[in-house]
Amino acid sequence: MAELEGLGGGALVTDPRGVLRQGRAFLDFFWDIAKPEQEVRLAATENLLRHLREGKKDDELKYTLKRLVEGLGATREAARPGFSLALAQVLQTFEEIPICSVLEQIKEKHNLEKVKKKLVRNAAFGNFFGVMALFQSGRLVKDQQALLGSIQLLQQLANHQAHLRDLPRKTLIDIVSEVQPQHEILFGILQSDLASAFTSPENLHLLLVGIQKFPSVLKPKKLKKLFGSPTVVNEENIPRLVELLQSAAKSEKKDKKLPSVVFDLLQVSLKENAFELFWEEGVENGLLKEKSGPLSYMCYRLLGSALPLLSLDQLQMVLKGKVMQRYGEHVVTTQLPDRFKFAPEMEGYIEEFLSSCDDSERQLAVMIGFSTLTNQGNPVFSSSSRVVRHLQPVVLQKYVDWLKDMFLRPNFDCCLDFSSNRQKQNQENLALNFVLVSVHSRFCFFHAFFEAKKKTSQINEANVLPAEPLDEQAHLVAENYFFGLLQTLNTMTKHIHGVTADGKLWIFLLVEYANKLLSSEHVKAVKPFTKEQRDAWERTLQSVKKLQKENKSDSAKVVAFQQLLLLMAIHVFKVRPLNAVVLPLPDIVCSCADNTEPGWVEVMVEILLSLLAQPSLLIRRISKSVFVRICPNLTKRGLQLILDVSEALVGHCTICLSSDESDEELDDEAMMALDKNISALFAEQQKRVQAKKDEKDRIRKEKILRRDFKIKVLDLIEAFLTKQSENPLVFDIIEPLLRVIEQCMSTDSDKQEVDFLKKTANIFRNSLCRMKQYCKRVDALQEDLHAFVERLVKKACKHTDSSVALYYFSASLYLLKVLKGNTSDKSSTPTPLPEKQNNSIPTGCLDMERVTAVYQQALTQFLTKRNSALTSSMFHDLFTRFPVSVADCVVCCLLALKSSCNSWGSRERNLPILLWAFKTALGFAHLLELSVLLVCFRSPPLPPSPPTPPKKPFQVICLE
Repeated sequence: MAELEGLGGGALVTDPRGVLRQGRAFLDFFWDIAKPEQEVRLAATENLLRHLREGKKDDELKYTLKRLVEGLGATREAARPGFSLALAQVLQTFEEIPICSVLEQIKEKHNLEKVKKKLVRNAAFGNFFGVMALFQSGRLVKDQQALLGSIQLLQQLANHQAHLRDLPRKTLIDIVSEVQPQHEILFGILQSDLASAFTSPENLHLLLVGIQKFPSVLKPKKLKKLFGSPTVVNEENIPRLVELLQSAAKSEKKDKKLPSVVFDLLQVSLKENAFELFWEEGVENGLLKEKSGPLSYMCYRLLGSALPLLSLDQLQMVLKGKVMQRYGEHVVTTQLPDRFKFAPEMEGYIEEFLSSCDDSERQLAVMIGFSTLTNQGNPVFSSSSRVVRHLQPVVLQKYVDWLKDMFLRPNFDCCLDFSSNRQKQNQENLALNFVLVSVHSRFCFFHAFFEAKKKTSQINEANVLPAEPLDEQAHLVAENYFFGLLQTLNTMTKHIHGVTADGKLWIFLLVEYANKLLSSEHVKAVKPFTKEQRDAWERTLQSVKKLQKENKSDSAKVVAFQQLLLLMAIHVFKVRPLNAVVLPLPDIVCSCADNTEPGWVEVMVEILLSLLAQPSLLIRRISKSVFVRICPNLTKRGLQLILDVSEALVGHCTICLSSDESDEELDDEAMMALDKNISALFAEQQKRVQAKKDEKDRIRKEKILRRDFKIKVLDLIEAFLTKQSENPLVFDIIEPLLRVIEQCMSTDSDKQEVDFLKKTANIFRNSLCRMKQYCKRVDALQEDLHAFVERLVKKACKHTDSSVALYYFSASLYLLKVLKGNTSDKSSTPTPLPEKQNNSIPTGCLDMERVTAVYQQALTQFLTKRNSALTSSMFHDLFTRFPVSVADCVVCCLLALKSSCNSWGSRERNLPILLWAFKTALGFAHLLELSVLLVCFRSPPLPPSPPTPPKKPFQVICLE
């Protein structure tokens, strides 16, 4: 190895053919090092080192250096890092190789001045990866001559940004950060780079690393000579620093990490006692001004990284600042699954801080700081966070005491509360909408029902008079607009119909305005009130005032009756004269509101049903809105009133009148041919025919009215199922809906009947069977619900119409879902299962043995009776949603099916559902039983002259 001491930049292998003749294996190492697969490159490097260590041949080592240096500038991008890593490993293993000679060899082989223009890129990368190899070998910082030469080469490479971008600068920073403090001579050649620190993030980073690594050299006086100020972080430099940090954030946005220059600037600001200036002016008023993702995430990461470095006062400052607010907005607005969520990363920063911090006050300050970050009063910090496990026992106790105190005596002044941009917009829009809608609704109401006698400033709508008095048609148009607007107001807010942002009823504000107009001497009603109408108006307002004084603990009752009364008050302007339903309402409502018994809900239901019979779309919609309010208070008797109305009308709607052949009219010639007596008889007959026609028309109109009323009642049922899906009263709706569907399907129906049937079926499917929420309190109803399931399945089996049977079967599956999703409260300790059922799926309150017996009978009927109304899709749905029942059902039905199916053809008809059932059942602990039964169920022996049998036995198909 002594010959290596004389190895220079141009040294050649003395006997290259001798090296090549030693074998193909040695040369394959270099081919593998150039391959794109990382695993292949690493293995080749390891094998090359082993070969060189074991062979100890100087010519092979020289050849290796030559090939590796040449490969640094390879055309293929994947080959360069491979050769660089291999060269670093060789230099690290064979320390007798002079590192300066290797540097010279790299510079000579990849000479940027002599290389052809088209190969400049390869030469630039060759030099760069060469320096990287020297640095990664760990020997560069130990050799001052090689270190200076490498830094100078990197400075030269920095001019080739088109090819290398900022790689030379970043490598230069990495090298300087590893240099020992005694290498102060470096700053002679780095003078120009340090002086231009504010020209690029890389130069700034180099300065920051130098300040921390060589504080004795880069003193304030030296810094002032370099760039004119004794400190880096000061008011004069803040704008330029912000620009450089913005550039660094955008260049590293794909890496999802904090740029090193940012963290180093944070450390220097702390060293220069300028952290507050850096944070407030540089971060909060600088970086956060531009609302971009990379900058925001960089600020969040800076906040998390700064926690271990800050004092107690500094922690309290940053945890109440704008970065925390922006972070809170990010957490609130990134709930969608496809959004990038920073919260887990921030929790990692907190956990790292708490686990490494021994200061109890700082630990508590961080926990309280994040816990008081609230969005409109709601904490942003996750209550399921596990970072509290790192708290010291004393801190944990203090934190728990603080939480208890905040619960008992909330102190919102200590919270850092914020609203997201969307929430701010919604608040502004609500305020704006309230003003606009109020003005618009008053304008339409005024010109629909009132006229100004003269201009007055007391009423805005009477401040300007129309150029021409409005005629009756114009008043009617304004009236239609007003009631259309009133319907819109009842669906304007998301949560409560007909309520303004501050909780007042829209209709109450309009009634107040109407009363003001009725009392004004400057305006007059287009159609003045009669004494009867005025009395109804006054009694309604008195009833509303009386209700407003009621105990607010029963707010649902009070608000429901208020809304109903106010509706009737506005309705007085539209309906002239008032009908028998509207007039007594104030008295009925008042007497019901005064009654403290719980029967008020039933009274309200009866009132709403009577109002639904009115031909007003406004009344229909607000009646539904009132019903939604009372849904949580609806009783079994109140629901039964609705169901009774729905079912009582079914029979009336199937009336079909037919006429005799004698009802046919005679033509004129036949009539004239008869004598006077016969003509008189025919005239009498004609009267009877006309009477029958009139009766038919009356019945037809009544039928239409009844059907319209039933559709309105269905709206109430749908509203109850939607708003109260977890109410046990839902079970009382199932059979009435099924009876309506069954009867409608069994009669010849016109278009109106078909529409009614579609609406009923849609409510049954979507608002009942497919609802994700269902009753969770059925422990006391287990027996009734199991009997209900049995009753529904049996009715499905008895039906001859598959479409009707499907609804009964679906209802039974809904009840199965309810029973399976509930947990029995009969015993606090679970009953031990037999060994066979140890791995079964939890079944809640479901009695599997009882339910399985019901579906076994149904499946047996389906498989054995040709005309069964049951279908394969029903059992497919059963086995898909409740696979635990598959094996038990199938095992018990196979033998019955075998005995009843005497030919392969009858079995083949049921093959699809059986195959699917077997496939589902095989996932449970019945595989052995099924396998035995399937063998028993195999196809019979072939007769003497059979058709071509299946290619595979039946049991093989099933098991597959």
